[in-house]
Amino acid sequence: MKKLLAFPLVLVLFMACNSANNQHPSAQYEEKKTSLKDMESGSPLKFLKINGDFRNNLVNQTVVEGEIKNNATLVSYKNLQLQFIFHDKEGSVIQKEKQVLDEVVKPNSSTSYKVKLSHVKDASTVTVDIVGAEAD
Repeated sequence: MKKLLAFPLVLVLFMACNSANNQHPSAQYEEKKTSLKDMESGSPLKFLKINGDFRNNLVNQTVVEGEIKNNATLVSYKNLQLQFIFHDKEGSVIQKEKQVLDEVVKPNSSTSYKVKLSHVKDASTVTVDIVGAEAD
């Protein structure tokens, strides 16, 4: 009698475990994933953050070093367009310069960068911004 009751119970448990392993991602999940990828591809500046510091070297160049962080979950970015803005002591803009980094920043990761620029006379600070990028 006990064997008779135990058999259906084991059969039901086996079937429940087996059906959980056969589940596939739903179409709704795939749509959300595609939508997120489209959003990340279309607006890279929302997902890229940059920081940096500058110094002058011995050969009269301004060296800017820092880190670029990609907060996107699915999309990598490449050909990062950086804009360097030189300010004087009062904070007024003296000069702007753009450069393209040939780097790929993978999702949820960061990469360091180092750029050497020509020295700008009377510049006391340099700020850097990302003004463009391409989805990889």
